[in-house]
Amino acid sequence: MPWLTKPLDGTPRRVVSLNPSITEFLFVSGLGDRVVGRDVFSYRPRDALKAPHVGSFIDVDVEKVRALSPDLIILYYPVQSALIDAVAQIAPVAVIETPTSVDDVVATFKFVSRLLDADEVGEYIAGVYRDLLRGSPLAEGVLALFYLGGYDVACSESFTASALEAAGLRYIRGLHCVYNFLGSEEKAAALLERLDPHLLIYEGKGRMYRESELAWIKRLRCTACARGRVLVTPNDTLAHYGPSLPLDMALVRNAVMRGAGFVDGTSSVVRPSLSDGWYRPYL
Repeated sequence: MPWLTKPLDGTPRRVVSLNPSITEFLFVSGLGDRVVGRDVFSYRPRDALKAPHVGSFIDVDVEKVRALSPDLIILYYPVQSALIDAVAQIAPVAVIETPTSVDDVVATFKFVSRLLDADEVGEYIAGVYRDLLRGSPLAEGVLALFYLGGYDVACSESFTASALEAAGLRYIRGLHCVYNFLGSEEKAAALLERLDPHLLIYEGKGRMYRESELAWIKRLRCTACARGRVLVTPNDTLAHYGPSLPLDMALVRNAVMRGAGFVDGTSSVVRPSLSDGWYRPYL
């Protein structure tokens, strides 16, 4: 669960968000005018790009943050745990743990909205988020594999698995962890053959579909591999739990229903703004 490094001195009006999912939540909630700084991956919605970036996902320019005079800094734990001590000297830090389920995501949204004295809007966005993720049963034996220079699998206790389940894509059983960094292709191959997914969702490093990325998978002895039931999503689609996730999940469902090999038009590719129709379900 999220926590604060120290009590707030009043309602925050100047927020530095280094958590892309929370940055999107703030803007969709109508609180974007309080975001005075962000990380470089906080590009949802596109309106967030107006705020200056003060660091990457794992690093931060402390002096840039200090110059913005924030009264709240939001971090992503444990990825950014090394940054806590440095920025906590500037302002209270809301440490947001990686959620392990849709329930965790909703609780995190409510926590952040309470900090900003926006309880009602937080409750509303959280409710819409949960409603958008409800889907009838569509597939079983689903597994999500990510590639970011090394292979990482979403386990049963991850928000990715929980969201897929809620959308009607029943996640594979027997993988009890949150996210498991495998690293090498050999380790990823061994895991796929052992778990034998019936549908593999592969999130590559880029935004486009590249057949060459799947060549090693199609040679493996697993049901999804042999039958070509591999669905590719652009980078940062299922690894993001902000308000775009349920909307992207609808695209994933549609792709599965059509038997497509690639999910096109996700938020990480089109990078919508608040004025686009993309966010209409929340607004």
